[in-house]
Amino acid sequence: MFGRTNENRRRTKGGSTTLQAKLSAETSESAHPWIRRWIIRSLVTLVLVASVAVGGWWLRENWISRIPALAIREVIVEVDGVLSPDEVRRLAGVRLGRNILSVDLPQLRDRLQHHPRIASARIMVEFPGSLLIRIRERLPIVAVEPLSQNGLQARYLLDENGHLLLPLEPSSAPAEAVAAESALPILVGYHAQRPTAQADTLRALEFIKTYESAAPGSLPDIRSVSISEPGVLVVTTDASGEVTFAARDYGTQLQRWSDILRQLQDLKESRTIQSLDLSVSQNSPIRWNDGPPVTPPTEAPERISRPKPKRIPRRSHA
Repeated sequence: MFGRTNENRRRTKGGSTTLQAKLSAETSESAHPWIRRWIIRSLVTLVLVASVAVGGWWLRENWISRIPALAIREVIVEVDGVLSPDEVRRLAGVRLGRNILSVDLPQLRDRLQHHPRIASARIMVEFPGSLLIRIRERLPIVAVEPLSQNGLQARYLLDENGHLLLPLEPSSAPAEAVAAESALPILVGYHAQRPTAQADTLRALEFIKTYESAAPGSLPDIRSVSISEPGVLVVTTDASGEVTFAARDYGTQLQRWSDILRQLQDLKESRTIQSLDLSVSQNSPIRWNDGPPVTPPTEAPERISRPKPKRIPRRSHA
């Protein structure tokens, strides 16, 4: 009488199943509006983005690209080296009459900077109708003559950052520029295939830059710089003198060298230096060339330095 029959137990179980189904259906119905709203918003956003993109393309192709005021009328080129403005224009490949807004400036800059002689390129738009290209070239400061695998000796140039350059062709470059690069000092002991030699090369380039910034005429021209000995640079001059520098504090050592030469001139000393070791900071060892005494002139003739590559800013309109 008071116990649960099988009929009641089945009825209770069935009622629980029906309640769970109703709750699940109500939960699903409450989640559907949020999903529908998210789908609708996404579709509307995609339609708007596509409409703006297509509209912008249509405006550019059918209206903006046909505005006469936006056509390129001239390409202005500024260079500071041996490259001619016409050569830079050929590398750029921008034709006159093209819409100035259709030029991909970053891509144009990267294309120009792939040239081995170009260190940096800057492109600017000057309205109305002018495209300005500014080129900064690599300036070689030393030559290297490594041996190839077959034993042949080649000649390359290095700029102040160690970038390799090919020498100028006499048939396609100004004669004074070819002569200046031919007169560059030689870097002895350069190994392009030995990564550990890169630090020695950079130290030698730093020395040459410091030497170039010294007072003109106060030091003899450099014929070669050797990095074969670790920790020092052995410099050979046009006067056949050999000067050893420690691989540090080049400005101070160059000043000491200049002071020694000035003292010799003041004393009217006829001897010339055979070797000078400036890596020794105190009482630098010095050796003299043996030879018959030479009567010094009353006035020292002005020394004519060898030509060196220089930056020559040029601007061209076309």
